[in-house]
Amino acid sequence: MKGITLTFLFMFGWLGLYAQTSISLDSAIAEALKRHPHLQAAQMELEEQRALKKGSFSLPDPQILLEAPTGEFFTPGVQQTVDNPLVYIQQSKVGREKIKLAEAGIAISRSSVIRQVSLAYNQLQYMEARIRQAIVQDSIFTTHYLATDKRHKVGDVGLLELTSAEARAGEAAVELATTISQLNGARQGLSLLTGVNNEELRTDREYEKIDCDDVGYDAPSSGLFVDYADQNSAVARQELKLAKSGLAPAFSVGYMNQAERNSATTYRFQFGLSLPLWFWTHSSRIKAAKANAEKTSFESALAVQNFNFKWFNAIQEFEASRASLEFFDSKGLEQSDVILDAATRLYAAGEISYLQHLFSISQAFNIKTNYYEALKKYNASVIELNYLNGK
Repeated sequence: MKGITLTFLFMFGWLGLYAQTSISLDSAIAEALKRHPHLQAAQMELEEQRALKKGSFSLPDPQILLEAPTGEFFTPGVQQTVDNPLVYIQQSKVGREKIKLAEAGIAISRSSVIRQVSLAYNQLQYMEARIRQAIVQDSIFTTHYLATDKRHKVGDVGLLELTSAEARAGEAAVELATTISQLNGARQGLSLLTGVNNEELRTDREYEKIDCDDVGYDAPSSGLFVDYADQNSAVARQELKLAKSGLAPAFSVGYMNQAERNSATTYRFQFGLSLPLWFWTHSSRIKAAKANAEKTSFESALAVQNFNFKWFNAIQEFEASRASLEFFDSKGLEQSDVILDAATRLYAAGEISYLQHLFSISQAFNIKTNYYEALKKYNASVIELNYLNGK
């Protein structure tokens, strides 16, 4: 009776759940993109780089001077140092490349969030399908156990059949309870990503395979991760040019009194030139920037290699899950329905024993379970390919 009570209680809860507002995959993604900290951090990185870009023409603060031209009185003056125009040009270019890098980072963050939500949504769909099966399975095996118990009391079946029926009904009840817990976990996972109340979460569609265009074995020549690594290398190359521009002389201009108090022209302009005589300072900076540029070029090559490995593994997983799913679509599900129908009719007609009936029904449900597992893996592989493709 405990199994029946659990089944009916959960069925009422399930119907109540369907009375609530469902959430589509697009809505879940939209909610996650609004609030995910990963994406917000990437957006702030872009804002930071845009602000820094505006400061590319960064003049040092002017100097306010007090001088005594003759040693008898003090006069105020002002002096301004200006870097070589090449420095400002290269600083602006570095800022522009860093903005592109931040934009590439946003694209990766956005794609990563979409992947997370899609996988969580796929998991919730899987658990919803599994819970429907678990309810039916628990109901069937509990009903069979109660019927077998009555037949055992009147001597129609033996202890073995009764014990087998009771054991299978217990397994179905445990599986239902476990599936309920896993369903709640799937809801909680999607809730954390979207911010939607956990109690209101359910999907709005039947669990079906995700459409996927024909994919080839060759990895794309470019992608979010490769583009990001290439852009990081571009930043390093531009920073090397900036370090080299430090060898150009800087300038200074001033306006101050350099004469006696009764001079006809009391204030005069002053011009100066800053020469990079301390070569070791600039040489160290250039060497460091050159090493960083070479390092990022190797990192870019490594990113391409890692991307190719990920693509190859994703293709292998996709092909394996597609082959498994095609079997269930073409034969497996039909065989499950045939086994379940035939076992029910033959047992009712007395042509097979209860143990044979029990084995056949269990086999039919196992096929359904394996089908949902294959569907989940297939959809997850499609999500991974879309993620690597930057879709």
